Amino acid sequence: MILITGATGNVGREVLKQVAQSGVPVRAGVQSLGKASVPSGVEVAVVDYNQPETLRSALNGVDRVFLVGPPTAQLPALERKAVDVIASPDVRQLVKLSAMGGREAIFPRQHAESEDYILSSGAPYTFLRPNGFMQNVVNYSSSTIVRENVFYGSEGNGKVSQIDIRDIAAVATRVLTEEGHIGKTYTLTGPEALSNTQVAAVLSDVLGRQIRFVNLDPSQLKQALLSAGSPEWSADALVDLQRLYREGKAATVTPDVEQILGRKPTSFVEFVRDYRESFEPRAQAAV
Repeated sequence: MILITGATGNVGREVLKQVAQSGVPVRAGVQSLGKASVPSGVEVAVVDYNQPETLRSALNGVDRVFLVGPPTAQLPALERKAVDVIASPDVRQLVKLSAMGGREAIFPRQHAESEDYILSSGAPYTFLRPNGFMQNVVNYSSSTIVRENVFYGSEGNGKVSQIDIRDIAAVATRVLTEEGHIGKTYTLTGPEALSNTQVAAVLSDVLGRQIRFVNLDPSQLKQALLSAGSPEWSADALVDLQRLYREGKAATVTPDVEQILGRKPTSFVEFVRDYRESFEPRAQAAV
């Protein structure tokens, strides 16, 4: 049995879907039963890292765990609490969703700290370190692309080898359901590194209208994030990530996805084609 934590989040939801499709018994770890939407036939359990007893209960009969921490300032502390419960003889593999970037920025630094703790725990681990998600273009920029044909950031001409979340999930599914991945670390990227100007060109070509990228000063970006309701810590972390991108430290392209899946990772062109409706103005209902 596999436990997928964070099973309603961006990555966890897709991992749960693909593992369930593989036919392997799987349990979804969620924050609230009332808000959980999972594939038919999947077991559901409440998991709250601040309440270790919920995780202990969710681990009943489980021998492999996909660990996803929340994107908050408390991520390392919360994952330490989870690892203290997971690192037991019954669990023979802990797959952690980590991040590419080492200690170069706030988000990856948090994950590096969690990796260190997992190593010290002695748990049989596999680390997945993806680069930025292609789906974040939908999550953070689709509204302005739809309204204004524009998206914003502060990464300048920095290139990023973004990866499709569906590819992360496909790798996670293989790693969780096949032997030979314990003690391994995989850095997951897309097939190419693109600047936001190049991203705008792809969007323009696929959507058939001119899409522009507008580069903001980091202080402008932070203010925009705060105005949109982001907590200050989250805004600071996102601005810091943009700095990492601006400095060209997220442009590496690795072969890990292709080596595990036996195919090339999804290109940004393919991603935009698949998510085209997210970038198109909604047709107004007739009055």
